Amino acid sequence: MEYESIPGHLILPYKLLKIAIYEESTSLFEDRPYILQTWKRDAYHLTEGEIHHETPSNEMSPSFRALFFLFTQTICFNQHITKQMIQEAVTKHKDTIKILLAGHFIQEFPEKEVKRRINDEKISEALNREYIYSSMDINYHLMRDIVTKKKDFQEGETGHMATQIIDNRGKVRGLAELRPHDTQVAELSSDQQEMWLELIESTLSSLDEMTADLFDLITYLWMVTPKNRDGYIEFHSNDALRLRNLKKRTSNGREIDFREEDRFNIMKRVAALSSIWVSMGEQKIKVINTQDMKDKELYKFKDFQKMFEIGKIRVAYDKKTGEAKGIYAVQVKPTSVLTPYLEGPNRSIGLLDLKVFQYSHFTQRKQKRLTRYLNLQWKIRTVRRSLHQPFKVSTLLKVMDFSSRYNGVEIRDKMEAILDELQKDGVLKNWAYTEEIDENKIGKRGWLKNYWEKLSIILLPTDLVIKENQKVC
Repeated sequence: MEYESIPGHLILPYKLLKIAIYEESTSLFEDRPYILQTWKRDAYHLTEGEIHHETPSNEMSPSFRALFFLFTQTICFNQHITKQMIQEAVTKHKDTIKILLAGHFIQEFPEKEVKRRINDEKISEALNREYIYSSMDINYHLMRDIVTKKKDFQEGETGHMATQIIDNRGKVRGLAELRPHDTQVAELSSDQQEMWLELIESTLSSLDEMTADLFDLITYLWMVTPKNRDGYIEFHSNDALRLRNLKKRTSNGREIDFREEDRFNIMKRVAALSSIWVSMGEQKIKVINTQDMKDKELYKFKDFQKMFEIGKIRVAYDKKTGEAKGIYAVQVKPTSVLTPYLEGPNRSIGLLDLKVFQYSHFTQRKQKRLTRYLNLQWKIRTVRRSLHQPFKVSTLLKVMDFSSRYNGVEIRDKMEAILDELQKDGVLKNWAYTEEIDENKIGKRGWLKNYWEKLSIILLPTDLVIKENQKVC
């Protein structure tokens, strides 16, 4: 019987039910021909076990079994299923079907799914709208900020490199340690183990603004893309490289791929993120002023937890020699020290401008830092309706972390040039001092700290930022 000739209201026996589920679902997965090929075999072929029991056998692919049971045990549970019911269900639940099956695809077709770059759709959306969503919680902001400050890590009594997590008021909010060799990855072959060790050996040197970018990108993708049964997402080096707008190599005008060096730089920073363990202060305990700290007894923090967990890693092999070329993707998930800021009723989500990813972590570090800080502040001020509250110049300088080698005139010129650049790039709508500068005071002894740093600046977000921050929780 031709599938088209099956009546819409016919209650389908098992053999036709499989075929109908396959045929009506193909439109959802036309971009995955390797899956449809497998499903077609499962749909049209009856195994010996199915002939006798009219139920999916273990020989059926896990993804098609999941699709079959989604219809029979969830969407149309306890109903006599017809072709028309399946058609209606596919139309109504197409997004849910895609999301629920994504984890099975990763498990069943890992190489093809990774090559397909499962996060492509979300990256394309972000590039089109020029922002991603990020947590706007101060603890999240502080944990992200420590991954940019390798100079703050010093060897502690435990033998680990460690630092305090300190807020803008000088209050200790937690501790952080680098434990690269405590990061375990499942099921590594000897050559994979060697590559992973090469990545984590560079943990300290990999802490910079690009690592903070990956912190934000991984947590964003974890919020918006399907996870497997263990809570991992697939993070591909292409995700970050596309967001940074890096160009692929070309050969005779034809695109090839991103450089292996760029991929390595991404993945070693992901390895660094998985090597950072933090201990945040208990909510019932008052934060401690660093100036009042006299001994370790003043600390009262929870147990250390790693910030990110790594599952399996994906390695590229040379097709001719079989030699391992490098890690190009990993399974990754934020742990419970981060997840409260990413899901649940108490989270605070706001916009993070994509320019933060596209500014250079070498030459535009200050632009990146200020963009993150302003996005955080604009979320807070949107909620409090205080967007016109000015910023102290001294606060902005501290955020941008200017080097002491600059003199006062250079610092002022550079900061104002950065604000002009952010306005030109659409990161902020406009900026202005709250009072006219008395140029007669500029250049006089002590003018930087005694006069200019005490001035205030109003920095206003774009209308889009205000609108979106009012919408998201």
